[in-house]
Amino acid sequence: MALSVPSVESIPAPREGVDPELARHVGDVSRPRRLPPRPDLRHLPGEPSLLGGLVAFADWQKRGAAHLRDQVQRFGPVYKWPLPHYTMVVVADLEAAARIGRNTDGAWSAALGWMTYLNGIDSTSDLTPGATDFEAHKDVRRLLQPGFSPAALGGYLDLARPLIESAVDGWVARGRVPFRREVRSLLAKVSSRIFLNDDRRGPVLDRALDSAWSTPNAIFRNRWLSPTWRRGQDGYSTLRDTLRAMVPERRASGGKDLFSRLCAEPNDVAWLDDEGLVRMFIGVMFGAFDTTSAALSSMAYLLARHPEWQDRVREEALSLGPGPLTPPLAQRLEVTDRCWRETLRFFPVSGGVPRCALRTIEVAAQRLPAGTFVLAMSGSRGRDADWWTDPERFDPNRFAEGRAEDKKRPGLFLPFGVGAHACIGSTLATLEAKAFWHVMATRCRFRLARDYEGLHSFATPIGQVSGEVELRIERP
Repeated sequence: MALSVPSVESIPAPREGVDPELARHVGDVSRPRRLPPRPDLRHLPGEPSLLGGLVAFADWQKRGAAHLRDQVQRFGPVYKWPLPHYTMVVVADLEAAARIGRNTDGAWSAALGWMTYLNGIDSTSDLTPGATDFEAHKDVRRLLQPGFSPAALGGYLDLARPLIESAVDGWVARGRVPFRREVRSLLAKVSSRIFLNDDRRGPVLDRALDSAWSTPNAIFRNRWLSPTWRRGQDGYSTLRDTLRAMVPERRASGGKDLFSRLCAEPNDVAWLDDEGLVRMFIGVMFGAFDTTSAALSSMAYLLARHPEWQDRVREEALSLGPGPLTPPLAQRLEVTDRCWRETLRFFPVSGGVPRCALRTIEVAAQRLPAGTFVLAMSGSRGRDADWWTDPERFDPNRFAEGRAEDKKRPGLFLPFGVGAHACIGSTLATLEAKAFWHVMATRCRFRLARDYEGLHSFATPIGQVSGEVELRIERP
């Protein structure tokens, strides 16, 4: 996977045709402050009642991509999904989901999509962290890009490497580890170093982020009816207030962590004050939180069940010779990269991306009124037998040059989103994964302590293999 991010120039400009009533209601569509009125969606197929929507939500959490496949068979590729705080329209048509993500016609709002998805998490503002579009999103992307430059990525790798090596050596000494829990703990420390380089405040902010990120699974968005929602609001407040107090010291520190880099970056954006900078940073943390550790858990499960691929990853890592992994060396880990991509196909981390229609538009033969909240399923069609060869088989070579099954159809494989709002941290996540497997593969062999048939699930908002992924680990 190339270490690159979408350029600022790729961000679309707003087009004519934003629904006038919606525009009057939300204000500037680049930085909206209010949600649009709920549109009438009775004409769409889908779950007919809130009870049906809640049952579907529980099944989505349990069965992930398999649930989506069954719903598409019932209702078609565009269907409504009523939930207590909104009615969501699922768009599972591959090309339509990709078009929504690319948004070349300027018909979709990521800002309103994320505002709907997380509305109310911040008790002081309706603005979701980092949710901007069009010219405002260009401003945000321009400020973020230096923090994900090749030089910055190399610095982050230097911060992460000692933690990874220490953790893996400890696992080898123990011989048996609950991998999901252990790698989650490791990645929390790695993220603390990369994002803040603050071992004292890092654990506090990690717990706050954990609470805040759990809010999408809160059925009721009320502090008194939902402990999950209450913890999420409190966690977000802790993040916002703690980081805001840190801005002056980080601006003068010259630190190499991401937060210090962002604080020190010259800011010529008139509308983005320090409060906005903190919200933007929290948005980046949200996008990175638990995603890499979830994918590493799924990849460990798959490599444990397919030792021949584990051996190939090990041979490739050893072929680089002694010494630490650097970003240029990471580019040479082609087998590891194919296994990483195949993991993201087999157990997708992200189901889709939230968007909101800025005008009435037709999607896959269904009319969606202005203000419709959409989940464009850009990441959950990895087991479609029409496009993948033997999709239930773990086969990293489907991503090999010359075969490239992921390129058979536009929108077929978009694990990190698409378009101007594609995850800016995807390069960092891929580099972290390669750094982890470079250490893990060269220092140990592993197998499942108890073999089981792992299922894809969204038990948290993050997709991953089910189970604890308990491993027996030994020296190679």
